[in-house]
Amino acid sequence: MSENDSLLYPSRGVARNERIAFPVIYCTLIVCLGSAQFGYHTAELNAPQQFMSCSEFSVPNGNENVPYDSTWLGRHHFRQCVPMDDEQIGLVTAMFCVGGLFGSYYAGWLANVYGRKKVCIYGCVLSGLGSLMLFASNSYSGLILGRILVGISSGICIVVIPLFINEISPVEWRGSLGSLNQVCINMGILFTQSLALKFADSYRWRWLLFTGFLLAVVNIVLLFIILESPKWLMIRGRLREAEMSLYKLRNGSLEDAKAEIQKWRTDAQHQEDQENLDGNKEGPTLWQYVRNPMFRKPRNVILALLLGQQLCGINSIIFYGVKVISQLLPDHAIQVNLGISLVNVLVTLAASALIAVSGCKPLLMFSAGLMSISSFLISIGIVKRMATLLVSSTFLYITAFALGLGPIPFMIIGSLSAPQDAATAQSFGTVCNWLGTFFIAYLFPMVHDLVGGSVYCIFGFIAVGFCFYTYYYIPETKNKASYTDVWSGY
Repeated sequence: MSENDSLLYPSRGVARNERIAFPVIYCTLIVCLGSAQFGYHTAELNAPQQFMSCSEFSVPNGNENVPYDSTWLGRHHFRQCVPMDDEQIGLVTAMFCVGGLFGSYYAGWLANVYGRKKVCIYGCVLSGLGSLMLFASNSYSGLILGRILVGISSGICIVVIPLFINEISPVEWRGSLGSLNQVCINMGILFTQSLALKFADSYRWRWLLFTGFLLAVVNIVLLFIILESPKWLMIRGRLREAEMSLYKLRNGSLEDAKAEIQKWRTDAQHQEDQENLDGNKEGPTLWQYVRNPMFRKPRNVILALLLGQQLCGINSIIFYGVKVISQLLPDHAIQVNLGISLVNVLVTLAASALIAVSGCKPLLMFSAGLMSISSFLISIGIVKRMATLLVSSTFLYITAFALGLGPIPFMIIGSLSAPQDAATAQSFGTVCNWLGTFFIAYLFPMVHDLVGGSVYCIFGFIAVGFCFYTYYYIPETKNKASYTDVWSGY
C-alpha cells in the first residue's frame, strides 16, 4: 500500500499488533498539543462572550459583596468588560479565521523550508503572544489583534501537525495516530468548556484567555525534546540525519531505518508525474497548485471537502453554542455545551475504527446526511421553543459531524495528493476551511438575529448537497495501492 493510502488504513501484510516504539507515541502527543491549542482558541470565546462584551453581568459565588475594582484584575487596571455589539463580537470571533488563513497560506512552504518541528515551535510562540494580548486587552482593537495572532498559530498547526504525524508514524499505525489530531482538537474544545464552568463570569473571564498562554509555554518546552521528521530530512537531502531520526523513532535496527528510507525514495520516484523530486524538493507553491490544471481533480475535491465541512454549520455550535442553547435554557447553556464537547471527543475516538471498516466515502455521506436531518430538527426546536428537541438534536448534530465530516477531510488530503504535493495540498485545504469558518463566524450572529432558528435549515440543505457531491465526485481511497489508483475512473 502506498504511503498516502496508508494514512487511513493498515497496510496489507503488516501485523496490526506490531508494537509501536515509545518515541513515536510521545512525539505524536507533543505535537498534538498544538491541535489542542487550536481547539482551545476555537471555542475560548463561546462561553464568556456575553460577559466580556458587557451584554450580561454575573458575579462569582462568594464575591457578591466584592467590587470588581478590589479584585487582582481590577487593581491592575484590567477593565471588567469591553463593550461590543453582535457584529463586533462576530468580527472578533471571525478574525481568528483571518489569522488562520494567513498561517495556513504560508505553513506548507515554511514546513518544507524550515522543517516540521521548527515551524511548530514558531506557531506556539505566536499562540502565546496572542493569548497574552487577549488576556491583557482593554479595547476592541486589542482583542482583534490577539485573535489574529492565535489564528495564525492555529493555521500553522492545522497544516503542519497532520503532515508531521503522517511522516513519523509506521505505516500500520498512521490511521490511529492520525486520528489523534482531530481528537486533540476536540479535547482542546472540551478543556475550554470545562474551565468555563468556573471562569465564565464578569470577574474571571480573562483567566480563560490566559490559559492559552500556559498551553503554548508547555508545548514549546516539550517540542524541544522531540525529533525532526525523517521524511522531511530525506526530502532535503540530509540522508544521514534522516536515518538517525528514523532509527530513534523505531524499534528496529539502523539497517531497518536505512531500508525504510530507501523505500520512501523509491516510492516517491515512482509516483512522480511531471515533476522530479530531486529537482523540486519543495513541491509546488500554493499559487502554482491553485492555477496548474494538473492538480484540478484533487484540488476540486479538497475544496469541496474542506469548505463543505464548515458550511454545514458546525462552528455555529463551537463558536456560539452557549448563545444558541441559552435562548431556551439560559441557566444550563454552559453545562449543555460541556456535554456536547464531551460527546464530540468520545465519538471522534470511535471514528477511526469506523473509517478503517467502512471507508471514507460511505462515512462522509452518512455523516452529512445525519447532519442534515439534525439541522432541520434544531431549527424546529428553536422556532417552536422545544428545549428537549433542541438539546437532543444538537447532540445528534455533533455526533454526526464527529463520525465523518470532522476527522475525514484533513486525513484524506494525503491520500488524494502525490507525496511531493502533500504539504501544499494541506495548505490549500486549510485555506478553504478557514474561508468557510470565517463566513460562519462572522455572519452567523447577524443571520441568526434576522431569521432565528431558520438559519439551521440553510445548513441542512447544504449538507444534502454535500451528500450528492460526495457520491458523484469524491473517490474512495480504501484498498487503493497508489495515488494513481485512487483517481482511476474519475
